[in-house]
Amino acid sequence: GYWIKVDEDMSFVVESADPINYDLDGEVIYDIHYGNNLISYSFQSSQSIADGLGDASANIYALAGEGVATMYNPSSDGDGDGWVGSLQYFEGGKGYWLVATDDFTFSYNGVEDGLTRVNKTREVPSIYRYHQSDQQAFFFIENAIIEGESLENDDVIIAYNKDVIVGSRYWNGEMTDVPAIGVDTSGDELFDGYCNAGDQITFKVFDASSGELITMSSEGVIEWSEMGMSVISLTDKY
Repeated sequence: GYWIKVDEDMSFVVESADPINYDLDGEVIYDIHYGNNLISYSFQSSQSIADGLGDASANIYALAGEGVATMYNPSSDGDGDGWVGSLQYFEGGKGYWLVATDDFTFSYNGVEDGLTRVNKTREVPSIYRYHQSDQQAFFFIENAIIEGESLENDDVIIAYNKDVIVGSRYWNGEMTDVPAIGVDTSGDELFDGYCNAGDQITFKVFDASSGELITMSSEGVIEWSEMGMSVISLTDKY
């Protein structure tokens, strides 16, 4: 797969190419290697991550879209069939980073026609927003504690590279995925101060009940790497 960077919405056609599709050519086989793989999603209708992957889930550590991610955690409770994070559905016309724990091959399960679902994340207040680049990492927050209590749904977790906001997410429970955006490969000044390999990421929480911005800490040093997927815990106690 490839990143295509454009100045405005457009249609892109690959000339003299024979597209592969599930309708005419049978199942499309994806050859996955250990580590990061950029894959397409070959259906018009959306489907849940668990339904689309089926048994292939066991070979996958995490998936990421544009500013959203999900991690496979088969011991988790809930309706996600082991997938936790803000990326809940595959959507037609989009590509995904797949982080594999082994080499394997798979085909998406078929999808029944139905309503198209869209991955929607709750928009944070403008003061805590960030710009999306073609470089990103994710930190899955296993738990976050302030004064002995877990965060509430109106609390916002903010990721910083020094004093620059590089990601944010409303707390939505265990394994909330917080993006941390890197410097765009185009060198756009819009991303000055964003993340490079080895940068140390810090976190703060906007506590909605008190209106305070609280500095959080975690065990160990949190270093940024392109498409890094880390599980951490945060606390207001040092």
